[in-house]
Amino acid sequence: MATKSQRKATRTHRRRAAARGLVRVEVQAAKNDASLIRALAETLRDRPERAAAIRSTLANALLDPDVKTAFDVFGSDLPDEAFDGVFDQTRRDGWREVDL
Repeated sequence: MATKSQRKATRTHRRRAAARGLVRVEVQAAKNDASLIRALAETLRDRPERAAAIRSTLANALLDPDVKTAFDVFGSDLPDEAFDGVFDQTRRDGWREVDL
């Protein structure tokens, strides 16, 4: 159990970080990737001139800006096999009569 002074110090530290626009993020990663993730976090946090280049590189590598909705995914040029198993569950009840 933390002492009152430790709790106060932690609260103060977190309040200052929040005022600077920082949030705490916890990730689980492979042991050999830990130093890379720490270096990435430090660069994004403390080096704004290098952070912009890293952000844009990561965004281009990891995010697909063309896909905004599920319709974009399902209406894409992906082959039908990409969706195998997605809609295999049949509706068991709740059917209603429809007059066409």
